Amino acid sequence: MMASMDDIFSELEGVRQRMERTWQQMLGPPGSPRFRQPVIEPPADVYETAESVVVLVEIAGINDQDVEISVEGNTLTVRGQREDRQRHPSRLYTQMEINCGPFERILNLPAEVDASRASATYDEGFLEIVLPKVKRQVNRYVRITIHGA
Repeated sequence: MMASMDDIFSELEGVRQRMERTWQQMLGPPGSPRFRQPVIEPPADVYETAESVVVLVEIAGINDQDVEISVEGNTLTVRGQREDRQRHPSRLYTQMEINCGPFERILNLPAEVDASRASATYDEGFLEIVLPKVKRQVNRYVRITIHGA
């Protein structure tokens, strides 16, 4: 099945927005004299069921109290802070790959959701957010017969 042109342009716009946000996060606000600490962008999966949109975000090592989840329109934002628990000045590291600091992931949702009924669970490093879809009234074709007087 081919993606529509609107879908392709929407994806490209999403990539452009992510690149712009990343650039602004590195440089800071206009006029900043130096680079800022980069914001970690954790990996995420988004899928739909008949009733919900489900988002799974990998954020191992995060306390659930350090996570903020918000929905605005069709955009979900997950942000927080991963504290540096392992690094000590007395250690001489030869490899450091575990990122610490602020994280943020902004995702476009594939369907309209009812954020007031959303739920989230955090288990084994994965944050699962279940967003029930907005139920629409389905229009059905009904034939109406007119009876004469």
